[in-house]
Formats: sequence, C-alpha cells, structure tokens
Amino acid sequence: MSESYSPNTPPATVESLDLHVRSYRSALKSTHEITISSLTNSHLKMDPILHQFGSDPNKVDISAIVYTVLRLPEEIDLIHKVIAAPTPEVFSSLGFKDVNLWPNVTAPARRRKYHFHSAKKLLACFINSISDIDDLVNLLITYQVEWNKLHHLLKNHSLIELISEDELVSLSKAFGSDFQKRFERIKAHPLDLRIQLLAGSWVDYCKATQKWWKNIAKVTNGKLHISKRPIYFVSSNAHSLVNLISGFALKEKNNLLKLIKKEKPELYDIYLSIKAGENNLPENDFLYFVSRYYLDDPKNKVAKDSLEAKINLTTVPSSKYLDINTQIISIKDIAASQHLDPRLKIKAPVKLSKSDALILNIDYPLGFAAYHILSEVLENVREMRGVYVMGKAAVLNSEIGDIQIPRLVYDEHTGNSYIFRNCFNSFFPFVNNQGSILTNQKAVSVLGTYIENEALLKHYSEENLTVIEMESGPYLEAISEATFDHRHTTDETIDLNSAPFDVGIIDYTSDTPYSKARNMGVKTLTLDGVEPTYLASLAILQRIIELEEDRD
Repeated sequence: MSESYSPNTPPATVESLDLHVRSYRSALKSTHEITISSLTNSHLKMDPILHQFGSDPNKVDISAIVYTVLRLPEEIDLIHKVIAAPTPEVFSSLGFKDVNLWPNVTAPARRRKYHFHSAKKLLACFINSISDIDDLVNLLITYQVEWNKLHHLLKNHSLIELISEDELVSLSKAFGSDFQKRFERIKAHPLDLRIQLLAGSWVDYCKATQKWWKNIAKVTNGKLHISKRPIYFVSSNAHSLVNLISGFALKEKNNLLKLIKKEKPELYDIYLSIKAGENNLPENDFLYFVSRYYLDDPKNKVAKDSLEAKINLTTVPSSKYLDINTQIISIKDIAASQHLDPRLKIKAPVKLSKSDALILNIDYPLGFAAYHILSEVLENVREMRGVYVMGKAAVLNSEIGDIQIPRLVYDEHTGNSYIFRNCFNSFFPFVNNQGSILTNQKAVSVLGTYIENEALLKHYSEENLTVIEMESGPYLEAISEATFDHRHTTDETIDLNSAPFDVGIIDYTSDTPYSKARNMGVKTLTLDGVEPTYLASLAILQRIIELEEDRD
C-alpha cells in the first residue's frame, strides 16, 4: 500500500481522526500480525499536527522524525515486528517466554518498558492502557513513513539537499552518537514493520496495575503500612518534590558550580546571568536542574540517597509491569529536613511533625493509564486526603512556560465534562517570574498527541477549550467513582465539587501548536520548563503542608 496520498486531498476533518482510531484499533484485534503500511493511509488522511508533511512525498518532516526518535528505542531500526501486551504472563502464554530476560532497551523521552530480541528481530513492548496503543501505533507509522521517504529521496539527492543545516543539527542530536550508523541504515533499505497486539482488554490493564500496586505494598508494608495511612496522591515526576524537600542540590551548591564551570560552561554562563539579574530563572530551580550532571558521579548519587534516607524518603523503582517510579514521603519528616527549599513555609513544625500522613508521588503516566493507577490506589488506601496532578500541555492561548489551572476538563475517552473545585484556582502563593499563571481555564484530555489536527484544534478553540493534555480526564473519571455511588456512562456533565478530598490540577505550557514556534515535545526537559515545573511542585507541597497544619 502507498504511504502517501495526493496533496490535493480535501483538508482533514475531525471525523478523519475518529476514522483512523477506529481503523487501527479494529485491525489490532486480529490474532495475527498486521503491517504498519496497512494503517498508514488513514493516519495521513487525518493530517496530524505532529506530522504536518507526512503526505508530501518530496518533503522530509524532520520535526516528526525527531519526535519519534526520542520516543522509540534505537533498536526500532533493527526489528521486523513489535509485540505488545500488558504483562509478562500474557507474552509467555502466547509463546514469547522469558521476555523480561531479553535485553532491556529504552527511549530518551518516553517511559515505556521495551525488551529487544536481536536474533528474532522482535521488540516486546509493555502497554499500560489504550493510550499506549494509540501512542505506539502512530509513532511507528510516522517513523516508517519518514524513513521510507528519506530512503527514496536519497537515491537522487544528498541529505544536505533535502534538509536545512538547522534540521541536520536537530536530526543528528536526536540520533545521538550513532547518527552515522542510523543514517546508513536508512539509505540501505526501506522499513517494513509489523505489529501484533497479544492482549489489551480492560481486565488485562487492571491486572497489570494491580501487580504494580502489590509490588509497592510489598516493599513498604514492613515500615510504612501504606494501605493504612492517610495519603496525598501526587502525579508529577521523580525529581522535583524530592529536590525541594531534601535540598541536596542546595547543600552541594559549591561543588555543583565547580562542575558546570569546568564541564558545562554554557550552563555556568546562565548561572552568571541569573546572579547578574539578567535572567529571572530562580537560582534554586537552576541548581536543581544542573544537579542531574552532578549525579553522573556514583559517589554523589550515594550521598544523595543517604540524605534522602535521613528524612525517610522511600523510592520504589518501576516494576516489571509498569514503568512508573514511585516515591513515598512521610509528611512529619518534611519539617526535619535541614535543606528544605526556603520558599516552602512551615508555620507549625511541631504539629506537622505529628502527622501520620504520607505523600505517594508517581512519575506521571501516559493518558488513560492515569485512570487505572488512581483507581487502584483509591481502592487500596484507608483515607485519601488529596489528589494533585502536574502535567504538560499544548495551549492555544499561551506561551511556553506559562501555567494553566483548569476548572473544567472535557475527556475525549468518555465524552464527559468534569466541573471541579481545583484548589489551585484559589491557592497559588508563588509568582511565575518567566511567564503567566492563567486560572479558571477549560481543558481537554485528548486520546493522544498524534490524534490532533487543525480541524480539531479549531473546534476546541471555538469552544474555549484551550488547554490540551492527556491525563486530567482519566484522573477525574477515577475521582468521580470515589465521589458517587454509581459509574457515569458517557457524554455527561459531572459535577465533582463534592469530591471527598482536595483536588488540584496544574499544567504548564510545553508547546503552542498555533504558533508553530518552539515545541518542547521534540526535546526532553530543558530550562524552558524548569521554573513552571518547580512552581507547580512548590504549590502542591505548600498545599499539603497547610492542610496538615490546619487539621484538628
């Protein structure tokens, strides 16, 4: 099947998105492998915002290649087929035994468990929800389309004739040190990938999440009894809350600065500009960011772990089921930290030190996995006192780094609109030095980053749904099940103002699809996202501290 269609095809519609999703979800119900080529035509017809030049056979879409390269392991170049399932047991039952013993491979900008079998040219992928399927399929389609386009064009052109110098730099950075090797693979042969979904039912996803929780309970029950303690659930990342509480980067400030002055002079120049008042990025946030390089030295990592152990911070690495790291923080130990970020205010340290509550912080999941995870937690803890979500969003009325705080979320999965009392609309005691804080916004949780086109963005803009992300709707669906005595169906307006615990959602702008200017989606976290990340984390921690201080 051709991997392009005529550029004279009428503009893509919202309906073309729905057609594409139904096409590949239906095809993947097959008990046999299917070709990625068979899914390509409907992908191109929907004209996704992240694959703008996919249907142009003469223009290489470098942004699309870079986006996919950062979210697929390098071994994608070497395989014949992707096999996908939620658990090792499913792989094993269908003849792929000991998948977890295959070498583990990773992607730079997407947390997903992959295992690679070089002899069989297989890539085993663990999926946590329907969102993983939506994401994986479109990544594979985009990568194959652009690979084959490049392969064809390179027969008669040099690479520098096809792309600009800036695009070449961007592509080489994404390919990394193996740039030349990967480029030669593209020149050598076309790509013809297959995919086989071994299992992906609702029950399968629930089982995988249940086993993820059991692993956490097993690790923590001996000392924390997590199921019996009051919980504040936070979906954020694996670094910001810990940095703010432990203060390791602040403690090691002098050594950090010596390191970057010697090895990262461009970052040291930024530090000097901060000190001179020429850059308004908060100094502490800068130190937290550059501490990643300091931790490349194993002895520094040991020192960090030791400091965290003193405040009883427990880290549970991702299990063999979900690639989601978890941290458990005892609130009473926050006040005992010797290097707590000074922006956090503790008014009643004695009272806080008597709290029996825990913070359960997870690396934010992708899309609908958020529902499965929060549902599992809610079903297994004695008391939930707060649910807080920090995420990235594409925003139609904002700039990179701005903070968005919604009061309404429309969820594409269910068609439901959730109205809720977002605590951060009335509680945000910090200032965004580099951007704006927009409260009382309206957001939409989409099916996936690829399942958006100009027609959909225009539709949402007309409805004043200006914040586009993937997790809030699924989280709010789980919260609705903890609020009411029945499950809602679809296409309803659900009032969650009576939720039985505190709810807060903060998104920061990672890209602006209307401006087509800068897009953090083709990079990992950079200084563009540092201040809003730490502002959101500060607001969440300050909220938790004050709620515990105010308890009778």
